[in-house]
Amino acid sequence: MSTSVAQSRQQLSALIAAAQQQPQVITKRNAPVAVLVSADYFQRAEAAVKPGAETFFSHLLQLRETFVPQDDTGLAVPGTSSRQTAWERINAFADPD
Repeated sequence: MSTSVAQSRQQLSALIAAAQQQPQVITKRNAPVAVLVSADYFQRAEAAVKPGAETFFSHLLQLRETFVPQDDTGLAVPGTSSRQTAWERINAFADPD
């Protein structure tokens, strides 16, 4: 439904009630200038527009902060406080001296 700016001033409560059913277009000189929608419709539209990549990336960062990697290869060296790479570790298969 299309309503002029002048009509929308006079019938604001009726226009708000109609916007609960479907979006209401407000025109000025027969050109659309605004759309009145319900709050529920607006929230759903904003959620649909939110970029998925940004949401995924923020979740990824949150997971990395929550679950800090302890060891890349799964061969944690007991008793060491610093993180060692695989080539810095003692070879578990070598004969001890």
